[in-house]
Amino acid sequence: MVGTGVFVSLHFQVLSFQSAPPIFALWIAGGLAALCGALSYAALAKALPRSGGEYHFLGQLYHPSLGFMAGLLSALIGFAAPTAIVALALGAYAQSCFPDINPKIVAAVVILLGAISHAMSARTSGRVQLVSTVLKMLFIVAFLVAAVILPGHGDIRWTPQSSDWSAMMSPAFGISLMFVFYAYSGWNAAVYGLEEWKQPESTVKRALVGGTIVVMILYVALNAAFLHAAPLAALQDKMQVADAAAQSLFGAPAARWTSGLLAVGLFSSVSALLWAGPRVLGTMGRNMPALGWFAPTDGVPRNALVFQTVLALAFVMWSSLGTLIDYTQAGLILCSALAVMGIFVLRRRGLAKELNPVIPLVFIAMSVFVIGQSLYKEITASDKTLHGLAAFPTVCGLLTALVCALLWFPFNRKSR
Repeated sequence: MVGTGVFVSLHFQVLSFQSAPPIFALWIAGGLAALCGALSYAALAKALPRSGGEYHFLGQLYHPSLGFMAGLLSALIGFAAPTAIVALALGAYAQSCFPDINPKIVAAVVILLGAISHAMSARTSGRVQLVSTVLKMLFIVAFLVAAVILPGHGDIRWTPQSSDWSAMMSPAFGISLMFVFYAYSGWNAAVYGLEEWKQPESTVKRALVGGTIVVMILYVALNAAFLHAAPLAALQDKMQVADAAAQSLFGAPAARWTSGLLAVGLFSSVSALLWAGPRVLGTMGRNMPALGWFAPTDGVPRNALVFQTVLALAFVMWSSLGTLIDYTQAGLILCSALAVMGIFVLRRRGLAKELNPVIPLVFIAMSVFVIGQSLYKEITASDKTLHGLAAFPTVCGLLTALVCALLWFPFNRKSR
């Protein structure tokens, strides 16, 4: 979960909000939505205990075409594009440390290294993920301690005022939530390997709920540290907000190495995406003979891993970070919302009755709100010079989801 989003989203937020309360409201609202989603997914995993995530859930709850849509979206934009996003952010932070390097080349190399580690074996994959995640968390804790000890240069207003409420009701708040949702994406990753875990019913719920709560606390603390460390002008000027905060806290020379350490820590996010995505395609390959090439061999879906790696490299070379975030989130939020709506399908079947129905309703309502605000922004945008994906990333994301659902029918006929 702790990837690119929390290290770039604040840049976009301070362009719209010049006080701390709306910004904290964004991160708390996004965290509560993710927590509602995590609780709902824990109930789905208990009732439908198979690997594959939304591919398995939507296919069982509604129709195989919707499951196919979710699985194909996961392969195309749910994992490949976010892999590129994290790798591009890693490259940008690496360039802050070593100005002469090309961030896109760094991103490509990191993706290849992650793919090689996951292709070796499940044990090697787990060790790489554990070490890189521990390094990232140590960096975050060290940065938070430094922000508490050292004097900051932040000039944002911290005390709430009546104007903050109107700011939270503005379209800008809903649009900013799109980036916050992206920052929290990954809260559902434990369900993609349900059949690989020991005692999955209890393990998955602990991972989903416990992980989301820990990350929400980290995100609020990190954004407080960034706002304390750096003035608004510095955060507005630079998308790499951790680098701007480090320069204010430690000075430019030390900040270079801080950015380098963060780049190393972000490798764990690239690694996690390269682990989870191929397992969705692997499950699809087992279920649909037309996609049998993706089925795993000796427990590792290597062909699916190669496919995701090539696709991620293509995104790195031909897309920008901001456009990719908007494009990927539309389809992914749609699939997650449909999966959570499945709680009510299960309740009609006599299952998942232990979950309070308000919990999935909160997640669904916030998902609809975020997609609606993003569509409103694109339709009313004043910049008419942009076209296609750059101008309408949310629309393109939803159309991609529709195309993926329709593709199930010819693939299903070929499989039969």
